[in-house]
Amino acid sequence: MEGSEAKVTVPSTTENKHVETEPPTNATRAALAEVNDNAACNGHNDDTKPKKDVAWGGDDDLIDSDDENQGLDPGDRILRDLANAKPEKKKKKRKKKSGKKGASAPTGFEEYYVDVPVTPEQYKEEKAIYDPSIAFSERIETAIQRYVARRKFDSERKDLFDKYMSYGGVDSGPKMFGGGLDQQTLEDSSAADIATMTATNFVDFDKHDPRSSQYVVDFDGVLKGFLSSRLPATFNMESEQQIKSHVAVIRNFLNYLLHHDVCPEYKDQIDAARDTCNVAEKQLFSISQACRLLPGDFNKACSVIFGGQYQGSYIGDYEWTKSLNFDKGMSEDQARRIFLAGLAAHGDNEVYAKYNKHVTKKKARIVEHIATNLEIVEMECANPEILSYYNSKDNPVKGLLPLGILRVKTWKNLEDPPEDLTEEEELERAGKPQEIKTYTFWVEDHVMSKLFVGMKLTAHVYKLSFGVWFLDTVLGAYCSFYRVLPNEKMLGWKEHKYLPPRAVNRPPDLQIVTRQEETEAEEVPKALSGEGEAGGEYEQGEDIIVEE
Repeated sequence: MEGSEAKVTVPSTTENKHVETEPPTNATRAALAEVNDNAACNGHNDDTKPKKDVAWGGDDDLIDSDDENQGLDPGDRILRDLANAKPEKKKKKRKKKSGKKGASAPTGFEEYYVDVPVTPEQYKEEKAIYDPSIAFSERIETAIQRYVARRKFDSERKDLFDKYMSYGGVDSGPKMFGGGLDQQTLEDSSAADIATMTATNFVDFDKHDPRSSQYVVDFDGVLKGFLSSRLPATFNMESEQQIKSHVAVIRNFLNYLLHHDVCPEYKDQIDAARDTCNVAEKQLFSISQACRLLPGDFNKACSVIFGGQYQGSYIGDYEWTKSLNFDKGMSEDQARRIFLAGLAAHGDNEVYAKYNKHVTKKKARIVEHIATNLEIVEMECANPEILSYYNSKDNPVKGLLPLGILRVKTWKNLEDPPEDLTEEEELERAGKPQEIKTYTFWVEDHVMSKLFVGMKLTAHVYKLSFGVWFLDTVLGAYCSFYRVLPNEKMLGWKEHKYLPPRAVNRPPDLQIVTRQEETEAEEVPKALSGEGEAGGEYEQGEDIIVEE
């Protein structure tokens, strides 16, 4: 019987092919029947319900078919269900969206980004809106609004640009139409009108008339003030990439003004401002590096030994700091070693004699302390003789950093508060020219490599009893073109508005008696003594209300 039975063809669920399988044997059928009987005994068959044979018709549903299953053993039912089974359809995977919409679009601030050439129609339009006969304030306002509309600002660039505009006298505020523009308005308006309606930068009316305005157009002067004073105080300037990114925003705007010929009468100023951007990138990064190194190891050693800011700051003797990797300060032994090496390298016979005399008598100390503004005028690195001294094998100073010479002069910082002088002292100083002092400091070569001639410093300097000056604390470092403009004081300033007195509803039979009329009004004594109906306690400065 087994040899005469036909083979069964079953469709595959994974591929579109037919697979021939052998029919079940009697032993297989008996085992399947035994499994069904056991399942019924284990509670899978509820006695309270009519018994039904369940045929598996697919993956999703169960088919109750008592009539179809009559006369079929479990093995035949399984083969029949396999033959009727349908292959599963593979679900398509959804592609993930990569970033935000338009994230890959150019922003206009790329390093080699160039504005596309203007078309003849655009040229005619810009000739009309940037005509030299139009007031400069109107032209620059239009240019700023169109520039902002054509650039893709992130939050940091927009914040920097708005602060630059405010520093230059251009106000930044909310849009005229905060809810957006509808489609009909966009279709009926030109590009210039749309830029104006969505603008956030405006020039005040008091700057539109150059004859009555107190402002002067100076692209380079405003930029020097912003880059040297406002930008370092507001934005992060630690890395070279951050500095270049900040300066690039302003350079990009200046290039836009030249490309669209907004104000040809100020082309020389804009070219000078672009040169200032190039200088600022280098100097701002040098300042960022120099601030981490100043005042240098030799000047720190002087401060530790003779009582400057760094004295007592060493914490390397504590047990809890030995396993930590950070700057623990300078010990007194290390400071004394650095100081004596620098004194031997740069001191002369007069300094040696004074030092030995004061040390012997224990009179070596600080004799003068000045908080002043300094400008670097000359830097002299260590000469070959000093280098050989520091690098000699048998010299105990081997391993220390060689010192160069830094020469500076004083300069007047307009941002400093005025000195508290008497009228006689002010008159005496007004008749004399400003006194310029010069100082010489010994600074390591690697520190001076981050400095530049013209760099301005705000520092505390000390003079020792044997004639040596040292830098104790550097409070600030600035560009060579550092300046503070009156624009700083105008930031956030608003025009004063007259507020009318608040109206108060009073009964018609009452009048106000002011303090000036107290002595003239007959009812005032009664009010003060409490005899009148409007009596009561009276405080100075209050109005007295009495009946007529």
